[in-house]
Formats: sequence, C-alpha cells, structure tokens
Amino acid sequence: MTDEEFISAFLQVFEAKPEVFEQVGAVDALATLSNTISQMADSSNQEVADAIGNWCQDYPKITDEINSISRKPDPQRTKKEEQEPRLSNRYPELPEKLKKRLPKS
Repeated sequence: MTDEEFISAFLQVFEAKPEVFEQVGAVDALATLSNTISQMADSSNQEVADAIGNWCQDYPKITDEINSISRKPDPQRTKKEEQEPRLSNRYPELPEKLKKRLPKS
C-alpha cells in the first residue's frame, strides 16, 4: 500500500466507520493525532502515513480496518444515526488536512 493509499484508507475508516474508533476507545485520542497532522504541513506523505501508522499501533482493530480497505471496495457507511456528533464534526481539521495530501480524482 502506498502512503497515499494508506492515508486514504484511514480517511475511509474515519468517515464511514466511526464506531470502530468508539469500540476501541480511540475517539479522544484523535485529538492527539489531529494536532500531530496539523503540525506536519511541510512533511511528506510518507511522514504523515508513518505518524498515522504509529498512532494506530495502540489500536490494532483500526489498523485491521485500514488494511481491509486495500482488499475490498469502499466500506458502506453505517446506519447508526445516533452516532452524532460524527468524528468529522469533532475533528473537522483532521480529514481536511489529510484530503489535501491525496491526488485529485
């Protein structure tokens, strides 16, 4: 998986499967990851992917979800409307900063 594919897969899990972050107790820790990514504006995609990978070491289930993205089509969003606020509402800058690193499709 390339660095861009890894970043994209993380974003897909972040946006489509917020329950995974809730199940492993990673929601509050996203603040740390978001701050780290915010400070990496001049860093390479490899460095950003490494930072995400290092953060994910504490959450193997999230890593498993990211790895499964590369082996199957885009995940379907869960239908749990009660999961408000969505992760992207709590951490809006995280997906924005990561999306800027991906090639325009």
